[in-house]
Amino acid sequence: MAEVSAQKDSKEAKDSVLKKDRLLKLVIAAGIIGVALIFIPSLFTGQKNAATQTAVAAQPCETELTEKYRERLSAELGNMVASIEGAGKTKLMLTLDGTVKNIYASDRDIQHKGSAQSSGGDVLDNEKRSCIVVRTGSGTEQALTVGQTMPAVRGVLIVCEGGGSREVAERIRSAVSAALNISSSRVCVLKMNS
Repeated sequence: MAEVSAQKDSKEAKDSVLKKDRLLKLVIAAGIIGVALIFIPSLFTGQKNAATQTAVAAQPCETELTEKYRERLSAELGNMVASIEGAGKTKLMLTLDGTVKNIYASDRDIQHKGSAQSSGGDVLDNEKRSCIVVRTGSGTEQALTVGQTMPAVRGVLIVCEGGGSREVAERIRSAVSAALNISSSRVCVLKMNS
């Protein structure tokens, strides 16, 4: 009888070990599947990011465009200020607010949300926008650009020979304010050192 009890205990111990072994294998398999599920989406977005990076590299750098815009605007403004009576020799510094921004062609999908209304009584819409992408000759994808917005002028510093005269400084300030559509408080006119 003791022998039967020992065999029964031995069989139960083996079953317990087998159950623990199966449980361990299940936990390991679930862990591997979990890790795979975490990394699978990054594989697909990695391909998308590579195409996006190629498209971005094909476009001129926004800071380069911004600098060219600032230089062109400074030159035109400097020529205008120098032609004002009494201004004389002129130096100009222009600061911009931000960089050149590209405007992309987009599709717009508007879905009405039934009779859901805000407190104002207007029907709420769910609008979804997506950029239109074109494929270049080399096979890369690039967002279709339809225009650009130039950065706003933050302020202007003008140093000129006639800047010491109140009348000349006011004429320059008014002209620059009107030309750039900015407040005259953003325009500083100073006398050039002789």
